[in-house]
Amino acid sequence: FSKLSEELEEQSDWYWSCRSRSYFIEIMLLLERIYCSMGGRYVEVTDEVDELDNTFLKQAVSFIENHYREPITLQDIVRSCSINHSSLTALFKSELGITPVAYLWHYRLMISKKLLEFTNLPVKEVARRCGFKTVQHFSRKFEEQLGLSPAVFRMQAIARRKASF
Repeated sequence: FSKLSEELEEQSDWYWSCRSRSYFIEIMLLLERIYCSMGGRYVEVTDEVDELDNTFLKQAVSFIENHYREPITLQDIVRSCSINHSSLTALFKSELGITPVAYLWHYRLMISKKLLEFTNLPVKEVARRCGFKTVQHFSRKFEEQLGLSPAVFRMQAIARRKASF
């Protein structure tokens, strides 16, 4: 919220409005997660995440979703929920069908899709804000999961929005 406020006050460069919009989107995603934790339905990530009963798994997912921008590792996720990495990986695989690190990549890409769809931030900044060290790594992961580049995804998203008017 403070970053959003800063961008709105400073308007420091051409992309201030895009960054403001992206911070707003992140606030909305956080509110959506809070709503889910109170029993609501979360629509973007798989339904299984909404219905987690295991405390360790909930803590790990919460840690990932709160720290996805940072350079976190499996060890960081393990430390966040006080369980060994073998048990945590087994829990993730049995409940969500993926490993903790795969969930981290999935979540980062989900956030990046929102930023690409609804802002004009440069792809490099989207990559950085979603926890990727380089735009090349981001683009490779994005293409692996979605089958198209971030730039093509953005163009298609804009075209879909324009067609719906």
